[in-house]
Amino acid sequence: WDECWTLPHTIHLPLASARTSVRLASTSVRVQHSSHRARLEYPSAMSFAAASTMGKALVGVPVVAKKSSVRQMRASSGRRSGTKVVAMAGADVISATAVRWILAAPTMYAIVSFNEYVTHRYYQHAEFNKTDWMKKLACLVTGKKEAPRCDGGGHIEHHAETLDDMSLKTDPKWLQSAPAKMLEDSKYRGTAFEYDVTGLMVMQMIPTSVPVLALMGFSLPAMAGLILGATALHALVWNSLHPAMHGMEDIPLSDGLNFPLWLGKALRKTSYYDWLYKNHTGHHVLSGRVNYNVCCPGMDHVLGTYVPEEEWAPKARMPAGAETRDPYPAGEYKARLLERLEKGMVEAELVNGKELETVIAA
Repeated sequence: WDECWTLPHTIHLPLASARTSVRLASTSVRVQHSSHRARLEYPSAMSFAAASTMGKALVGVPVVAKKSSVRQMRASSGRRSGTKVVAMAGADVISATAVRWILAAPTMYAIVSFNEYVTHRYYQHAEFNKTDWMKKLACLVTGKKEAPRCDGGGHIEHHAETLDDMSLKTDPKWLQSAPAKMLEDSKYRGTAFEYDVTGLMVMQMIPTSVPVLALMGFSLPAMAGLILGATALHALVWNSLHPAMHGMEDIPLSDGLNFPLWLGKALRKTSYYDWLYKNHTGHHVLSGRVNYNVCCPGMDHVLGTYVPEEEWAPKARMPAGAETRDPYPAGEYKARLLERLEKGMVEAELVNGKELETVIAA
């Protein structure tokens, strides 16, 4: 540098080259000049800038300090703070939405488990008729003096027809009985979730699901999707498990929701389906008084109606074919009806060498 003057607000700098940097000890000023602009910065927070053109020495060009008003600084600070607030609010919304959808799965599982339990126990097994508070509630809702009676929709007859190895009886005495004739109108003898049954479950799910989902902040379209999805998944599991375990045919999509056959067979080999199978067997062995959950276990454990295999297994009266029976013998029922027509009996159905009706009578 040839010369340098320091003034309170104005500095004249003779620059020797197009790119120069210097530190002045007296004021700790740092001056840097690029090809288009010179900028000065020092501890007093005052900044200086001078315009220049390529090739000029900028000698004698005054550089005046640029001061920011309090209002400008507040405005700048406000913009930065506002940006941070918006960013934080956006992150909170995303976080709340993520948590809501994460909790949706266990919430819907619990609701389906509850609905399955209540329907199975109080409607299908007609325990509504024995539960005073439910009958009083029904009278309050309907305005009638007497509560309607539940007939179980053929489910009680299904239990009467089922042997302890989950096969269905085909003996003449049973087939000529009134309960058996009630099941003749059902293509799958009360074992399947056909589309009309799935529709009824959707209607049942609405009053139990909507209040919970609304509290969680879900929109109406989201609620509809969750309810329909949960009900459909329940029907898929039920139809891939229940009809075949009782020897009925696998449900085609024309009759009800079901997994593709290859997927259904793969699922039947899983520990989940194995547990469901044993749990439902216990339900039949103990005359439908326990283990009401079929596809979504949970409420039995909460309400104390779950009985493990080691407690119900000793009470089972297994027919002759139980040890060699395939757990999911789809089409077994029709095959046994044909066998009975040809031979007059089905050896696999015998209990202690006799038809089950004879054993019960004895």
